[in-house]
Amino acid sequence: MSVEAVSWALNDAPDVPPSCLAVLLGLANHAHANGRGAYPSQERLAHYARKSTRSVRADLASLERLGIIRRGDQRHVAFIPVDRRPVVWDLAVERTRPIPTALDRFAEPVSGRSAEVPQPVDNRAEAEFRAVPNRAEAQRTTAGSTAQSGRKPASYKPSLNHQEPTTRAAARDGAGSSVDAGSNRIASPKDQPQTSARRGWEPPRGAALPPATGDARCTKPGHVGQPAGSCAVCRSEALGGAA
Repeated sequence: MSVEAVSWALNDAPDVPPSCLAVLLGLANHAHANGRGAYPSQERLAHYARKSTRSVRADLASLERLGIIRRGDQRHVAFIPVDRRPVVWDLAVERTRPIPTALDRFAEPVSGRSAEVPQPVDNRAEAEFRAVPNRAEAQRTTAGSTAQSGRKPASYKPSLNHQEPTTRAAARDGAGSSVDAGSNRIASPKDQPQTSARRGWEPPRGAALPPATGDARCTKPGHVGQPAGSCAVCRSEALGGAA
């Protein structure tokens, strides 16, 4: 289909009988932009013009006699069998007719002629666009991006530098290790502060000896130098059954 050929058939084709216009438009519908190489079948043209094939043959003969169409290069249909081979037609697009002065050249289509195209008039006022203040963030913020308020949103992903304590590490460090709740790390016994003196704890002095009280000494003969409350000699005598 060629728009140029159809436009020529509607606007510029001269001396076209009204009864042959439909057939001429059918040929233009199958022609190239230069109006050549149209070879629709007579059945196709009859379908376009709503006529019989006999009327189509009469219209083609009339258009050829008026010089509106002429026979073209028949080699275009050499691939079609001879018994079904149509005739190749060329349109005489070099022929034109004058346009009546009553027709507005800007309102009516003009084919193949240079005409002044009216420029569109823009009567619209200049559009003014203003930014909307305090507008919520339209885009989703990710880790590392900065919001309009200057704050960085917290990441929903866990930190790769944070090491959680495991039960295997706690067992490896020993039963005496403890977990620091503030730093989430396992503290060894040597890291713990020495609080024995502050709590009043003293190392054991004996299995059954009472704790020492003051600086009193034992007054029994032969017990010189022993603490009064924890005399080892008195304890030995008591265990041996001495009076």
